[in-house]
Amino acid sequence: MTTEDLTREVPLKISLGHLLLVWDILANKLAGSPVLEDLGDDEQRAMAALQDLCENTLQANGIAGRPKADWDRLLQAAKTHVRRMPIEYDNT
Repeated sequence: MTTEDLTREVPLKISLGHLLLVWDILANKLAGSPVLEDLGDDEQRAMAALQDLCENTLQANGIAGRPKADWDRLLQAAKTHVRRMPIEYDNT
């Protein structure tokens, strides 16, 4: 039996560029993929909730409703940003 309060919200520090790229992966790369379809119902729900959270946070920070060319430039800038982020494990 667990005694942790799993409903408690926790702070998560993430840059806007990192958030944008995570949302793009969830919304455009993984959506409808066999990877997500192989997950159980609870896991799929968790991923959908994460996508919603990312999208709502992006909108709250002014990242929404742009022409395709603007989105492409923004996503490229996010990828450049993420390439420069320090990570604990790098398999490159």
